[in-house]
Amino acid sequence: MDLSCRVCTIGGGSGMPVVNKGLLKAGCRDIASIVTTFDSGGHTGRMRTDERGHVLAFSDYWRALMSLWTDGIHKSAWEEMLLFRDGRGRNFGNVFFQFMSEKAGSLTAVQSLFQDLTGAHLHGQVIPVSLEPSDIGFCTASGRRYHGEHHLDELRMSLDRVTQIWLEPEVPANTEAVRALAEADLVVICPGSLFGSILVNFMPGGMVDAFLQSQAPKILLTNIMSVANETCECTQDEYVGLFAGCLQERHPFDLVVMPDLGALDSDLLAPVLESYRLEHSVPLRYHPASPHATILADLALVEPRYGRLRHCENKLAGFFRALSL
Repeated sequence: MDLSCRVCTIGGGSGMPVVNKGLLKAGCRDIASIVTTFDSGGHTGRMRTDERGHVLAFSDYWRALMSLWTDGIHKSAWEEMLLFRDGRGRNFGNVFFQFMSEKAGSLTAVQSLFQDLTGAHLHGQVIPVSLEPSDIGFCTASGRRYHGEHHLDELRMSLDRVTQIWLEPEVPANTEAVRALAEADLVVICPGSLFGSILVNFMPGGMVDAFLQSQAPKILLTNIMSVANETCECTQDEYVGLFAGCLQERHPFDLVVMPDLGALDSDLLAPVLESYRLEHSVPLRYHPASPHATILADLALVEPRYGRLRHCENKLAGFFRALSL
């Protein structure tokens, strides 16, 4: 991989920061991260409710922003402060970035102000997918309809699968997001909540066209595990099919990359998979005869504190260094 290329990552949640950190460790220094702004859970949701829904969600934005700052004592101090929650569950990072957004005039201008304030040298740019507030609406196989991204999390163990998502109200894509896709040398779709953090980035008007018109190679980093209300048991074909339906393109990616759980210690992995099974969650299955170009790669680790499977930034760094498209 040409480490001087401009990489555009798309996602949100906890997946995008790990991918960004992996790219930085690989030596990339020009990353444009398009991030969702429609979260409605936890403290973010309470903030948006208090403002009658007229503010963007800041949580995914500032976590992605911090992931473009290379590690060090200064960064660690800021990260610890931004992650602080008080006794009422209020997150300082959300409040701080709401202030920054109002001070700067828009979320687009926050990064420059943040760098001036902290002295951070960020290797790229975080771009809100839209500058207008909206909420995720979705319906499930049973015909139920929901309003708000937080319901996706609440129903993640339900077998009543999501069949369609949309934005309420419809909003246009941020012109900076459209430009980032046009100027990218490589586009990476990050792992994460499939509907709440990934596919929703293609909902603002203009994003699908911008993605399809981009001449850059496009890589999909799949999730490690299925989620009951998203994909249930599936191969990469059904997984890619959700993107194909959203993008109206049968083969939207040049490469699909799946974590190879066979690279992990089987004794360590077995109880972790059993725990996931109780949540109706299983690993994505590799289909060797898939029509989508797919590789298995050693990208996962078992997070020791909670016994969850995560993408590993060090393994991602090695993967990106060796990548050839």
